[in-house]
Amino acid sequence: MPSLVRISDIGLYLRCPRLVYFDSLGTLPRKNNPEQLLLRSLMLGLSGEADLEGQLRESLARLEMELPLIYEIEQDELGPACRELEDRIAEIAKGLSPHLDLILPSSVEVDLRSEKLHLSGRLDRLAPGCTPSLIRTGQAPEDGVWKKDRLMLAGYALLLAETYGKRINRGLVEFPRSGLVRPVQIHSVDRARVLRIRDRVRQIKDGQLPDRPEDARCDDCQARERCETRHSLASKFF
Repeated sequence: MPSLVRISDIGLYLRCPRLVYFDSLGTLPRKNNPEQLLLRSLMLGLSGEADLEGQLRESLARLEMELPLIYEIEQDELGPACRELEDRIAEIAKGLSPHLDLILPSSVEVDLRSEKLHLSGRLDRLAPGCTPSLIRTGQAPEDGVWKKDRLMLAGYALLLAETYGKRINRGLVEFPRSGLVRPVQIHSVDRARVLRIRDRVRQIKDGQLPDRPEDARCDDCQARERCETRHSLASKFF
């Protein structure tokens, strides 16, 4: 039976198909970013208390102690990130407050899988109305959401539809850095593309090295050195 393709693999593919290849070999370098870890953990810990700013400040103090116990991250990296976030908590709370009804109450880090669709994933948040929601710690686009996030939501919508027996036509993307929660309409064309990418990911995981896209963002890619080495070796033989 074919192995399940993770929704996160689809996200990697949309960044660059070669990232899927190197990840499948276990050679994709990973480094924990303290600010990203903090923002994500703050959002996962939301409880809907009336004093959102107070809750975020309390959570931030706790996370400064707990995150080094969970992740490979040094205290001298985490401390400055905490101080920077402390200065922005009031602004983040003010931005998020009007959107809390969209995302709370919720279940977080929800594991989903489908043998039928050959897909699996861990959804950041299952919001009210069986709505899939992603937490993104980068900057929000000027309008809407990034294409990668829209398609990943479509993948989670497929999994939720099978799990709960209802069609999911809407998702959310949370941008805590900007204090935003943006709705996303999930279309049939998005679902279809997810399944096509699933099949391509399976081919890559079976050992097929994909071409590097012309628009690949190589400058800040964590696999750049390995990718260029592989390209140089291939050039010698062909």
